[in-house]
Amino acid sequence: MSDKHELTRTQRILRAIEPLIYARRGLTMAILVIATVFLFWQMMQIKRDAGFDKSIPLEHPYMQVLKQYMAEFGGANTVLIALVQKPGKGDIYNEKFLTSLKTATDEIFFLPGVDRSRVSSIFTPDVRYIEVVEGGFAGGNVIPADYQPTQKYFDMVRANVGKGGHVGRYVAKDQNGAMIYSELLEVDPVSGEKLDYEKVAQGLEEKLRGRFVNPKKILYKLKSDKGPLKAGTQVGEGFVDYGWKLALQNFEVADPRDPNAKPITVHGYEVTTETVDNPQYNPDIDVHIVGFAKVVGDVIDATMQVVLFFLLTLVMTLILLWLYVGSFKLAILPLICSVTAVIWEFGLLRLMGKGLDPFAILVPFLILAVSVSHGVQYVNAWVGEITMNRRNSFDASLETWRRLAIYGTMAIMTDVVGFALIGLIPIDIIREMALNATLGMAAIIITNKVMMPIMLTWVDIGDPVAFQQKQDSRDSVFDPLWHLISNMVRPAPAVIAIVIGAGLFGWSLWKGEELQVGDSQAGVPELLPDSRFNQDMAAINANFTVGTDIFKIVAEMDPEACVRYDMMEQVDRFDQHMENTVGVQSILSLPWAAKQVNSAFSEAAPKFRVLPRNQYAIVQAITPIPTSSGLLSPDCSALAVFVFTKDHTAATLERIVDDTKAFNKSNAAEFFETHKDVDAKYCDAKLDARRDVGVTRVKMEKYVEKLKKSGKKLSDSEIAENAKVKDLTAKYEAAKDKLKGMDKACPVNFALATGNVGVMAATNEEVHRLERPILYIVYAGIIICVFLSFFEWQSIVSIMLPLALVSFMAYAVMAILGIGMKVATLPVVALAAGIGVDYGIYVYATLADATAGGYKLRDAYFKTLKMTGKAVVFTGITLGIGVATWLWSGLQFQRDMGKLLVFMFTANMFGAILLLPAIASFLLKPRELAPGEAPVFKPRH
Repeated sequence: MSDKHELTRTQRILRAIEPLIYARRGLTMAILVIATVFLFWQMMQIKRDAGFDKSIPLEHPYMQVLKQYMAEFGGANTVLIALVQKPGKGDIYNEKFLTSLKTATDEIFFLPGVDRSRVSSIFTPDVRYIEVVEGGFAGGNVIPADYQPTQKYFDMVRANVGKGGHVGRYVAKDQNGAMIYSELLEVDPVSGEKLDYEKVAQGLEEKLRGRFVNPKKILYKLKSDKGPLKAGTQVGEGFVDYGWKLALQNFEVADPRDPNAKPITVHGYEVTTETVDNPQYNPDIDVHIVGFAKVVGDVIDATMQVVLFFLLTLVMTLILLWLYVGSFKLAILPLICSVTAVIWEFGLLRLMGKGLDPFAILVPFLILAVSVSHGVQYVNAWVGEITMNRRNSFDASLETWRRLAIYGTMAIMTDVVGFALIGLIPIDIIREMALNATLGMAAIIITNKVMMPIMLTWVDIGDPVAFQQKQDSRDSVFDPLWHLISNMVRPAPAVIAIVIGAGLFGWSLWKGEELQVGDSQAGVPELLPDSRFNQDMAAINANFTVGTDIFKIVAEMDPEACVRYDMMEQVDRFDQHMENTVGVQSILSLPWAAKQVNSAFSEAAPKFRVLPRNQYAIVQAITPIPTSSGLLSPDCSALAVFVFTKDHTAATLERIVDDTKAFNKSNAAEFFETHKDVDAKYCDAKLDARRDVGVTRVKMEKYVEKLKKSGKKLSDSEIAENAKVKDLTAKYEAAKDKLKGMDKACPVNFALATGNVGVMAATNEEVHRLERPILYIVYAGIIICVFLSFFEWQSIVSIMLPLALVSFMAYAVMAILGIGMKVATLPVVALAAGIGVDYGIYVYATLADATAGGYKLRDAYFKTLKMTGKAVVFTGITLGIGVATWLWSGLQFQRDMGKLLVFMFTANMFGAILLLPAIASFLLKPRELAPGEAPVFKPRH
């Protein structure tokens, strides 16, 4: 190495970078510390950023249907509230229950973020009944306008519920409970701000559940004067005891001097509490609340517990590192770098204007794990330079950096590439997780390849001889194990290991076929089976026929076609077809409602509960059904078919989707058989034109809405003159003109899908379509990075085969554990591959350098185990123990990810120390030594 021309290609690169790290250590570290402090300040300002739209593939064809018909049939972000009498407390027709139901309906109506036009219960005017009376028909609201809490009206409400056919939907099957339906707006139509799911979930608990189930009410009063507000002024009231979390709450109080002024913000630590009796407490009822907002709220409530697990993992890792290296100073360095990487991750995320989604809270654990893996390798190699080569701290750090910088950086780059490629999945939450992880990995390059080397130059271990003796004494305990494992490079053990690996790969392919894309069990898999949310969901499913999972299918036809028997009959047949699908609980549609009305015209005779063939009779049957029911569009060109499912497991969703597509196909074939003047191509073109009209209209309306909220206060005429508005308007009119000329009748098209289950179906299909291709793309990126690390095909085969085996085994393990492949799990499977790359690159690099230096295979691998293999084993065990603590988490998806990561960390470890050397033993040939030449570690590039 004395001559520059004798330096390898890698060494020349390192010599160019070295001065940036070592020449001005103090200045470089000062810059890093300042950057860390700044990013820590940014991290402290990061906000949670949950969103329903983020978790769905907005470009999926199903979601195009959802957006097209959202104005007519609503969205999929629903919240359901059920009030149910406790066992033995009778039915709902009493003053106390109905008063509570009315109060709950009013509270949800005024809850921020709720679409008030989509709030529905027996107390709202859209829930009606109709009956035949002497001289004609009578109808009205289920709860009459002059309702009074008397027995007369209780009996009237009971009768109206029965006449309107609302038992099972708005009222429980045995009439011991009632349901309130509502939908949330992703963006506040007034302020234009994104919906705060934490506040919504808190409001649901505070304003609804707490109001009726807590016997006490809490009054919040000022401790001392604040501006115009005097001490003792009541600033709020509630029904939930926040405990220490009260300090994090804020209260908005109207300014008594000017009601129109900006409200005064009172912080939780500025108030004192007073407990009084709750006049709305109802000991006879249970309140059940379900919806995406509640799931997010429950996950956020568990955030503090997740933080505690993070801290516990840090402490356990520190203790194990201390035991491993025998020095507290050395043990704490990898953790300092790891925590710094997480700080940089969050700080950079905040600088990019992003928040932290509650479902991405496990990403920092993965960043911590990767950082610890690299940190342990670096400290381990530095200790070796100190003890074996008797270098001082500075020279030991420099030599360690020269040996590991390229391999370590490329290992991290493989993770960066892999994580970035996951962002190709067109679901925003996955893209954000990919960005989150990519920023964290980029931070590890700085913390572990710049900060760590500098800190090690300042570490003083005291007497190196005593330190070496202590290390040798500790290491010698495991020498018999390393001698045993070093046999893996011998032909017989290597062949056995490869055959076992091939067998496991075949088993993985077979068992992995059982992996379900989507949820594999009823309830919400992110939460524990016995969580309040899943208990609420089970209670609602048990008491109501509609359930909480709604799959809406849109029956598309010509305007006013709902008064034609031949069109309505197709929808009616579809209803009957879907009612017989396994997993469907009940059906609700315009033909179903029309049959109830038609029966009412004939004194409620069951034999008349059919669709009338006469057009005027159909008009008579559907006239009482308003568009506000959500069953039909204003021009009757689209009908919503509500399919209430028993659960939302992947198997149920697949059956519904397959049955809908099968019926659509057979119905169209039957139509074309009897209508020879119309062909499928014409109807496909007509359907495309119809879709163009709908999609263009939605785009135009959204853009106009965006302009109105831009703050520029544009007039209607100025908006109309906007170039993009004019372009969208022209496209909309052209699409309408094209559709107007297509007047031939076509079969009803049953378009998939809206509703919360429709969203799940779209997401499952997108994950199913992309999960294997994305994994292969990620592996292609990793292969390129591995090749750039070593510039030889042997490295790719040796490192990638064990990594691929573990990835496919992960699918089999998920199938065994009942963990579905979905948005929350797909990134983790791909991200965890990064740990395997780290293990493999370090082990292969050391083994290849040893064989290039003339060591025989077994000696080379024994040296590898002593130098880097023991760090791989330690890291695998440490990380496995760390994430094993997740098995006691209050979140089911953290428990599931804990099981999966324990497997992947340990399996990748075994793959790196058992299967990798077995494969490499057939690919690496030791260099022949000259007579008298001693073997050495020789860099090959």
